Amino acid sequence: MSTKDDVVQHYRMVPEDFVKHLFSTLVIVAVVVLLASILFGVPEKQPLTIKSYSTQHPVAFEQMALRALDGQGAIASYGPPYNHGTSGLQSPIQAAVGVIHPINAATDFILRPLSMASQINPSIKTSLAQFQNATPAQRAAWENAYATALNKGTYAGGSVHTLAGNYGPLPALMNDVLNLGKSGLMSGALIRNGSVVTRFDNQNYLLFLQGVPLHQAAQPLQLAGEQWGIIHSAVPGYPGAWWMTIPTWIYQWPPVASSPAADALALAIGFLFWLVLAFIPWIPGLNTLPRYLGVHRLIWKDFYNNPPSGGPESVGKGASQHAS
Repeated sequence: MSTKDDVVQHYRMVPEDFVKHLFSTLVIVAVVVLLASILFGVPEKQPLTIKSYSTQHPVAFEQMALRALDGQGAIASYGPPYNHGTSGLQSPIQAAVGVIHPINAATDFILRPLSMASQINPSIKTSLAQFQNATPAQRAAWENAYATALNKGTYAGGSVHTLAGNYGPLPALMNDVLNLGKSGLMSGALIRNGSVVTRFDNQNYLLFLQGVPLHQAAQPLQLAGEQWGIIHSAVPGYPGAWWMTIPTWIYQWPPVASSPAADALALAIGFLFWLVLAFIPWIPGLNTLPRYLGVHRLIWKDFYNNPPSGGPESVGKGASQHAS
């Protein structure tokens, strides 16, 4: 008798609407997921945005903007794949990749957004033109002087105030950048692709707050790298990404933690672990561990406690070898 005949004769067949079954299952799963997210979901923490940071930390925001303008910012001096700086250079591989996502922090983060804003606020054009027409040496002198002055800057009346000095147009320009940030328009200016008006690129918006702002936000929440960062939740009292413990643990190893190439080393070590796991069936010694650990006997303990008649030893041995 064929297998088909056996199925037809020994199993009762009933009509079934698989579309209805699929839809009902989808609805049930959706309801369960929604209820679980309401009951057990982690509350959403307010994101760090350009608008919120410029409003809450106006002096620090101007300092960050000035570092982008003078080439000392986290991204301005980072290196590949953004530019030819060296502060973020971690490995020869990174250098070999080269600049594939070019960023000129002064132009992309500060001057171009100001140029856009000048279309609706013509008063910006005078200060902007004065800065752009100055010699590199003159710009550097203004930037250095204003950077020192901002260390004792204060915020009042909607603008940042410093001691009098020869800062050129920088106080006006940095105040315009601050107003642009507080208005919420800075984000749109950063993602705007100047050559194609309908295309938007989030790269600059995501990188603008790199450095001090992100570290200031991460430290109190125990999210910094040296604090085991990613395994902690942004909302205190809730579990974080505990499954990332192993890769985060690699970052805490002294040789990795103290290396300028920490990311590259952690990635390489993690890849080696993955290779070992992937090739366990072919690595002598490791490929026999399941047989000696006997985990399969725990999983199928009912089978081994009550083996089928007619050769339990051989069946058990065969199952063991199969499991290994």
